Amino acid sequence: MPVRTAKLFGHLSKDNQIKESVGQGDKSAYSCEKYKPLCYVDFNISNQCCNVMKKSVVHKHKGYAITAQTAEESRLRTQQWLKNGCNGFNMKRPVSNPMSFWCEQDVLQYIKQNNLPIASVYGDVAEKGGQLTLACCGSCELETTGVARTGCIFCGYGVHLEKEPTRFQRLKQTHPRLYEYCMGGGEYVDGIWKPNKQGLGMAHVFEELNKIYGKDFIKYK
Repeated sequence: MPVRTAKLFGHLSKDNQIKESVGQGDKSAYSCEKYKPLCYVDFNISNQCCNVMKKSVVHKHKGYAITAQTAEESRLRTQQWLKNGCNGFNMKRPVSNPMSFWCEQDVLQYIKQNNLPIASVYGDVAEKGGQLTLACCGSCELETTGVARTGCIFCGYGVHLEKEPTRFQRLKQTHPRLYEYCMGGGEYVDGIWKPNKQGLGMAHVFEELNKIYGKDFIKYK
């Protein structure tokens, strides 16, 4: 059994051994068995969207890419920074990440102290809890009063963890035409979902996920 299959079906142990039966407490931290039901849905699943829409564009051009990613954003980015530093010019695909060692609080404090303008979707930079005093910079935790992060407007990654209103509920209010395009794009014919080119069909995807993982797993209406 391939390792990827073992991860998906819960057959990989903590010591990376593939076994027919693995106890719950002895399973690999990278077990992906919660995704097993997604093998049987009627839509395609891939992690290649960023490669197609962002990375491939950069790779077409000569020279070094410069990004604002930080090490604290993920385990992989932490490992990359520890290995290559901020300027990974010896990597297979050279890249400069000058903000790798910045933390989110560093960024918010810098914005607040220097009164820098930011996109309206983020709101204001405030002390956690809603206060807007400048004096707290450096001595308290800051947050944005709007969204904390942005990305592709149609991305559903992590939306199941969001409190209401979720990003799609906000999209419905602020950009209704984009919302309709995102959710539409198909219909049921004799009980079978038939996609079309009128939208992305994400309402169908969300409804199927809600069937698998529980009602309101993803709140989008």
